[in-house]
Formats: sequence, C-alpha cells, structure tokens
Amino acid sequence: MIPSFGRRRGRTLARLAAVALTATLTGSTASAALADSPTPSDAARRQAVAAPEHAPAAAGTTHTTPFFLVLECVDRRGSLFMYAPDGTGNFGPRDKIFDGDDIPDFKYLRAAAQVDSDKDGYGDATYHWMNNGALSYTYTAADDKVKTRAIGGGWQIYSKVFSPGDVAGARASDILAVDKSGVLWLYQARTDGTLTARIRVGAGWGGYTQFAGQGDLTGDGRADLVARDKAGVLWLYKGTGNAKAPFSARTRIGAGWNGYNYLHSSGDVNGDGVADLLGRVGNGSLYLYEGTGKASAPFAKPVKVRGSYGSYRLIF
Repeated sequence: MIPSFGRRRGRTLARLAAVALTATLTGSTASAALADSPTPSDAARRQAVAAPEHAPAAAGTTHTTPFFLVLECVDRRGSLFMYAPDGTGNFGPRDKIFDGDDIPDFKYLRAAAQVDSDKDGYGDATYHWMNNGALSYTYTAADDKVKTRAIGGGWQIYSKVFSPGDVAGARASDILAVDKSGVLWLYQARTDGTLTARIRVGAGWGGYTQFAGQGDLTGDGRADLVARDKAGVLWLYKGTGNAKAPFSARTRIGAGWNGYNYLHSSGDVNGDGVADLLGRVGNGSLYLYEGTGKASAPFAKPVKVRGSYGSYRLIF
C-alpha cells in the first residue's frame, strides 16, 4: 500500500499540474502563481511511496519502467479526476481535481502522457497535446515547484501521439506520432522536455487503432510498444534502443482485443518492476494485465480493477 503522504502528494501534483497547464494556455497571472507553489522534495516523494518493490534507487541507477503516483482521467465535460495506485494492481477511490466548468481548457485536451524523464523509476512530468496543436510539458523543477513549458505547435497534423518511454536509447521519455498517412515519427526527448527534430520510423502504422506502452515488457531493459490492429489482434514491438530503427519486427500477442474500447499502459501498476497494461470494456470496467517480462507471453490473465471508468475520454 502507498502511505497517505504519497497519495496527498499525488493529489497536490495533479492539481498544480492542471493549474500550470491552464496558466500556459491562458496566460493567467493568478494561475501561474499557484502553479509555482512548492511541493514536497523529490527525496520525500520517493520515501513516501517506497515499498520493497519501489525502494529509492542508488545514485546513478536508471529504471526502464516507471511507477506513477496517479492515474489521471478526463471526462467529456473536461473534469479531471485522479486515482492513486496501491502498488498491488488496484486503485483507490477517485479524487476530483478540477471541474470542467472551472478549468475549461481540459475540454480541449486531445492527449496526454505521463513520463519519467530522469529515469529514477517515478513519473515526474506530463506532456499535454491540445486540439489546436499545442504541446506543453508540465514538470517538477529543481526548486520543487510544478511548472509548465510550452514546447511548440503544429501537432494537429498527427492522428495519434503518445510516449512509450525511452525508445531511442538516451535517457528521457521519447514521443511517437502517427501522421494521417500512417507514417510513424520519433521525437527524441531531452531531460528538460524539449524535443529534437523528428525521425521517420516507417509507414503502415495507420492500420492500428490503439497504441500502448510505458516501459519494458520483455525483460531486456528497453521500452517496448504494443499496437492493436483493426481486426482486434494485439502486436508487440520490442524496443531496440536504436533511434534509427527503434523497434524490432512485430510479434503477435493474440486476438480478441477489440473487446476493449481503450488500452492504456500506466507503467508498473502492481509494484513488480514490469510494465503492465490496462484495458477498458464497454460497461466502464477496467482490467489489469500484469506484465510477465517474457516476450513470448508478455501479459498474465486479466484481473478486474476496482471502480468504473466509462465516463472518461482520456486516461493517462
């Protein structure tokens, strides 16, 4: 179980991140002031959420699969909710962070991805993509204040954008984007959230309806990706760590995945150090596929997660 301080800090970060994002989009001075409010130190954060599986790492140690303090969800009204993982594969009760009527910008949030930019094993930042093509990066600065940096515009040219972690073999969590012709592009991320020029990965990715990945699925220390095709078959792309060819040839995981209307990887949910997968069915139930660390069978049998998630259009 995650101690209460860890849950409280997760709520604080979620609220401040939401305000920081809004400050960037609206230019609100009051919001910017709140966005720069102090939060508990990084060392305190690690201690607060530490369990045997999530003990603070030794200096210089890097992790491929992060643990996130919160699972954030946005409903169709633009309201933001948070669930704290308990480290056993389940989530606590939801906490409403902002109402869509109070923070209307979240109605225009197109996609978002939590990332572990310093690879310490804990999520520390979030990318937000807006309907108008703007990309921003919300992070905890060295002074323990949550801030947002505008990265740039033009992202409306892509049909899908996401971050499966460090796929280029550097350090920060990279971004992948599929354009409207089905070409996949890689943006290598720097630890400050800024991005390098895009690299063309290859064509034919428009045939996938869902992408998910947040860390290592196969036990080789590299970030991997799963993709569902229109027939409902789920495919595994093993990471190579090579920016010019970030994935190996795909391997088939199995069929029947069209039963889920939403697939999402939230890193290591159950605390075993391996990336897991979440799938939502039509009645709003959420199922956890615990990662096995084996490329031949990367997921265990699904287990139903506590709560209902049917009202959300975004889960990140």
